[in-house]
Amino acid sequence: ITLISQYIKDFSFENPMAPNLPAEDKNPTVNLDVNTTYLDLKNDNHEVNLKIKSSASINKNTLFIIELQYAGLIKTILKNEEDKKNLIVAGSYLLFPFARSIISNITMEGGFKPFVIQPIKFENMFQK
Repeated sequence: ITLISQYIKDFSFENPMAPNLPAEDKNPTVNLDVNTTYLDLKNDNHEVNLKIKSSASINKNTLFIIELQYAGLIKTILKNEEDKKNLIVAGSYLLFPFARSIISNITMEGGFKPFVIQPIKFENMFQK
């Protein structure tokens, strides 16, 4: 596969409590949802779109909400559904470090400790 380009497709960061952020001695409840979508762009071009949504809260007070769609344009020949599955998994692995960096940086810029998402086994998304 050839990664032709990668790009932010959609991005949102909300910091509703700023500038009145709570003390850092409290651990927030963090929700994380990761999904990947696929789009056939014809001529052996494909888009893999890594979608990450996360929110953090303390005592029902929302600290932040992040929604990121980080996509890649990939060129490869797909012969069957197994090739498509492998492309989605491989594309997710290629895009994840960049998406993780964006999320870590924006949470830090929002006044929080960097939110570093732990590595994900993208193969598990297909075992549901």
